[in-house]
Amino acid sequence: QFVSSNILPDEPDMLILLSDILNENLNFVRNSEGATLRKIGPNWVNGIGDWIGIEGYLVKTNGSGQFIVEGSIIPVDSPIDVEAGFQFVSYLPEFEMDAMEAFSSIIGDNLVYIRDSEGSMLRKIGPNWVNGIGNCAPTQGYLVKMNGDGTLVYPE
Repeated sequence: QFVSSNILPDEPDMLILLSDILNENLNFVRNSEGATLRKIGPNWVNGIGDWIGIEGYLVKTNGSGQFIVEGSIIPVDSPIDVEAGFQFVSYLPEFEMDAMEAFSSIIGDNLVYIRDSEGSMLRKIGPNWVNGIGNCAPTQGYLVKMNGDGTLVYPE
């Protein structure tokens, strides 16, 4: 599952922030650069460092779990740099929004696709952009593939 938060955590260390899900159900957490938080032997090893509010994360589990992010709200119009290649991005709005509207600032020649946790995509088919995601939702992260750099700014 791709996860995100629109909260800048008071305590951003991944080991502290995710302490409620550091159990036998968690396989790993990965960021866009491929760094992971994972268990090696009896110890959890934080290769990511701190939670970054504008980034999304891939969380692989064998069961359900929940953690709470407490801190200050990240302004919805905070710019998120997206670079050529793949990266996970945070969804900053506090309400659901049509993916075409949410990602309108990067829809164009440099965007290849945007994928959600279920594999649904916003992508170009022929001359038309097709929204297979539907609505974006808070706490969800999204995988963005770009051919060139851009800046994502969610509408207010």
